[in-house]
Amino acid sequence: MEIFDDTIWQMSLGERAAFEGVLTQLEPELAIEIGTAEGASLRRIAAHAKEVHSFDLVAPSLELPDHVTLHPGDSHVLLPELLAQLAADGRNVDFALVDGDHSSDGVQRDIEDLLDSDAVRRTLILIHDVNNEQVRRGVDAVRYRAWRKVAYVELDCVPGYMFKQPSLRHELWGGLGLIVVDDSRPATADPEVLQQRYYPAAPLWAEVRDTVVSREQGDETVPADELTAMNDRVALLERQLAEMEELVLRERHGRNALEQSISWKLTRPLRAAKARARRALA
Repeated sequence: MEIFDDTIWQMSLGERAAFEGVLTQLEPELAIEIGTAEGASLRRIAAHAKEVHSFDLVAPSLELPDHVTLHPGDSHVLLPELLAQLAADGRNVDFALVDGDHSSDGVQRDIEDLLDSDAVRRTLILIHDVNNEQVRRGVDAVRYRAWRKVAYVELDCVPGYMFKQPSLRHELWGGLGLIVVDDSRPATADPEVLQQRYYPAAPLWAEVRDTVVSREQGDETVPADELTAMNDRVALLERQLAEMEELVLRERHGRNALEQSISWKLTRPLRAAKARARRALA
């Protein structure tokens, strides 16, 4: 499939599948991309949206269809200007991708510029690289509950990853965050828009990275302590299991001996009569 064969696209295969699925469902009338880069994501957005505006500091040399407009320059300046014009025209942005400025402040500003706009009323926003620590700080800094129209936020809808290749070894990247905006939701809707049922994936990845680095550097202090505690617990459970198995075996031998005794055989008719009487009374 085309989306998996693109060698330029910096999204993982799972991210591409999710990205394409969202666009296929939405088929946006109007879409915005913050962060054009080489244009891989832009090409997929353009394949589904009727009008696309893409922002980056420097416009790449791309052959694009007429319904795509590139906006070279600072998105923190240009994006609010475009959104103001769209709002004045009564238009709505159906889809937005935040994948430009990867600094904490930059990501936060891009998200807040979108949420502040009256042109973002019924909108699905995807944020790329939420697994990166700088990006995540910016994403986490946004006060989503400040906008009543924010219906749902899932910051790890597609988890990120840690690089193994030497050039980016141990760096945390990737992952897609999701913001659903719907200004038609009831005023009494639950303001708890952040998903609370799961542990966020990005902080867990940071802990995994620290553990992996520690082990590779030969520092086994924390992992060794944890492993010792786990081994002690396993050993205790194994001893308890062995004791229970021995008890069951003794009970079984005792029952076998009882059933072979003369007294057990002589009282068999009495036990049978007792069982019949119990059934009759039931």
